[in-house]
Amino acid sequence: MKQGICLTMASALALGGLISVIDLEARETVAVQVNEGDRALMVKDLARLQRDARSVADALAGNEAGEVYSAAVEGTDPDHLALAVALVDGRIFSVGDNDVHFPLMSVSKPFTYALALEQHGVDFMIDRIGVSATGFPYNAVAAGAVRSTSEQNPLVNAGAIATHGYIEGAKPADKIRAVIELYTRMANRQLSVEETWRVTPRALTYTLAYQMKASERLEGDVEDIAERYLESNIVAVTVEDLARMGATLATGGVQPQTGERILKSETVRTVLSVMVIAGMYEDSGLWWTRVGLPAKSGVSGAILAVVPGWGAIAAYSPRLDEAGNSVRAALAIRQLTDHWDLHSIDRLVKLAPKR
Repeated sequence: MKQGICLTMASALALGGLISVIDLEARETVAVQVNEGDRALMVKDLARLQRDARSVADALAGNEAGEVYSAAVEGTDPDHLALAVALVDGRIFSVGDNDVHFPLMSVSKPFTYALALEQHGVDFMIDRIGVSATGFPYNAVAAGAVRSTSEQNPLVNAGAIATHGYIEGAKPADKIRAVIELYTRMANRQLSVEETWRVTPRALTYTLAYQMKASERLEGDVEDIAERYLESNIVAVTVEDLARMGATLATGGVQPQTGERILKSETVRTVLSVMVIAGMYEDSGLWWTRVGLPAKSGVSGAILAVVPGWGAIAAYSPRLDEAGNSVRAALAIRQLTDHWDLHSIDRLVKLAPKR
């Protein structure tokens, strides 16, 4: 298994004001604040973090549990395993198959939602899409048919499809370009749709889109929105790209390596909240209890976990469990979280003032 480590130092510049809408020309820079406890773990024990990640990856190498997604992109290797950690001070390292490109799939959903939040505001998007757990699988038509409300969550398919209807742009091409530009700025590397992975929208995608249209929660042309939704799913990334995107959420919206403020803190708070609620499909409650980190998985085998104020952990391994989450990626993040004491509740208790 190929292993590599990349370390990059951030340069944080002067503190500026917040931007209300994504401006592709603006490049505001701010200073990232790190509390002393997190700084000590990141700086003093960086070598230990790297050793721990390698150890976990090596220990999981023989785990062949789970099945590759039935519609996985051509060439998917079920044995691939990669981990990356991006810290809020700009440094990043990765182990395993870190040069493998894979589609974002559902891990794209929090970032597209972030763009819609920036363009329309939190209250508007919550009113239009909803944020509650549906209680159904991520692609369930029943979630919009048998519940007393038609609201969805932006991280299940129906809500994510509808979210694309609120992305602004003069033409469809401008809208998907704005989405990919946001991904690019957060990853600090040019990202793009991998054309060889392009698929025709399936009946279920259209069914969910028309269902949201009928409930007046989707605006725009159904076919256009369904196509753009699927395009966002096949943006190609590596684990390091994904970790840098997550670290931008961990800072409250500032890209750690460039110092550019990309998202408002209110946007990030909302995105991380919906990741807690529905980011790991039906296992979101179990994940929050055991791991305690906002996270999002995708059927490509990727999982992104965000540690606010500390950084992000990204993992990729294609074999999935019954809920659609990567078996080895989930185990890796859980083990590292336990080893590094990153569970959100543990960190809150430690930060609570002594009485």
